[in-house]
Amino acid sequence: MQENAQGYRWLRWSTEHIGHRLTGSAQGARAENLADSLFRASGLPVVERFPFTAQAWSRGTVQLTISDGAGALHIAAVALANTPLESSVEAPLLDAGNGLPEDLARLGDRAKGAALLINIGLVAAMEGARNLHRSEKAALAMEAGAAALVFVNQVEGHILLTGTASIDGTLIPVPAACIATEDGVALRERLSKHEALTARLAMGNHSNLVSACNIIAEIHGTSMPEEVIVVGGHLDCWDLATGATDNGLGSFSILDLARAMAGFSHKPERTVRFVLFMGEEQGLLGSRALVKHYKESGELARVKCMINLDMSGNPQGFGVGGPDGWGDLIGALSKEISTIDTTSFQGKVSQEVWLHSDHQPFLLAGVPVIYPLSDLGKHVYGCYHSSCDDIHLVDPQAMVNNVRFVGQLIYRLAATRDLPPAFSEEGLRQRLIDAKLEQPLRIGGDWPW
Repeated sequence: MQENAQGYRWLRWSTEHIGHRLTGSAQGARAENLADSLFRASGLPVVERFPFTAQAWSRGTVQLTISDGAGALHIAAVALANTPLESSVEAPLLDAGNGLPEDLARLGDRAKGAALLINIGLVAAMEGARNLHRSEKAALAMEAGAAALVFVNQVEGHILLTGTASIDGTLIPVPAACIATEDGVALRERLSKHEALTARLAMGNHSNLVSACNIIAEIHGTSMPEEVIVVGGHLDCWDLATGATDNGLGSFSILDLARAMAGFSHKPERTVRFVLFMGEEQGLLGSRALVKHYKESGELARVKCMINLDMSGNPQGFGVGGPDGWGDLIGALSKEISTIDTTSFQGKVSQEVWLHSDHQPFLLAGVPVIYPLSDLGKHVYGCYHSSCDDIHLVDPQAMVNNVRFVGQLIYRLAATRDLPPAFSEEGLRQRLIDAKLEQPLRIGGDWPW
């Protein structure tokens, strides 16, 4: 699968000629067309589009001003997605720490009508604290009565981060923006000295109902064609850069993997379905729509597992979220791969379950989910959802190794005669509780029980 690798070349072309791939934008539509064309040119026997409707948000203007009564300071900021179309709020600025329930409880009624300064990550948190997604922090802050939200990125170098502030893809009622860690530190220093600061956050954005498409291609299985392995990753990205690592790295690796498998004489025993999702960044819109359709049509019963490539590169092993038997199976298959190829694959196995990527709707429907274990480096993760996520961050060999190791896993899974079962309802519920995911799922309105 190393021979004639095309993923990096295709991704570079996309970054140079399409740019970003924001769902609902002209660039997003061009990316859909490109993926469709590449699947077809690679000889995939089945290629189709799965359309869905999305409320597409795009940024306009944003201005954050901090005043102490004697003077005003303008601070560089970017709007978070799914924020109001028009909003201008002036409110006292309060430090809400990490934005967790205990931080908001500390503020009490003072949070009502305030502009809250909230960390994206965890800073000086209590031992055992678990971070929440920015959208979940936004939901909690709004429930506490906040009038505006000022998120602080934790990456040094004056890097601004974007991402959705909405748990369900709809517009939130209060303005929310992100500032650099250096500005956050400076504001907190002033607040710690009991300076009374007022924040004015004004923004104007755009939103309209659009149609987007997941792009789907398929290779039929030889001996068990009725059973399906879904290999997916999101094609869309944010608009501050070209989304080369998030998630061009994963989605264009999938395109190259499909090309390699289509051209290989040995076909998988189970059907392999490649899915490039749109709308992931704005709330898993494409994957939610597809899983809903699969449930209603009965197609979900055919899906034996879902492999998600999101910011995956140079895999060192695989993680799996499944009932008993799946961890042992992935461990055994990973050991086989590491025995054959010792260049970089280490055979690592994790059974951590996590949220906020396109595997989530499959997981909540009881489908076992698998993901490559990657360590892309601080220089890559520091550019997550920011203006520096471009092709210079991508190692071509990392994409080749995606194809090599994920491809080997797919063939081995497809040939395993008796795969472990899907989650039972009670088994899934307990697994999510054990993983401490009940709270974020409840906040997001996704807790099924």
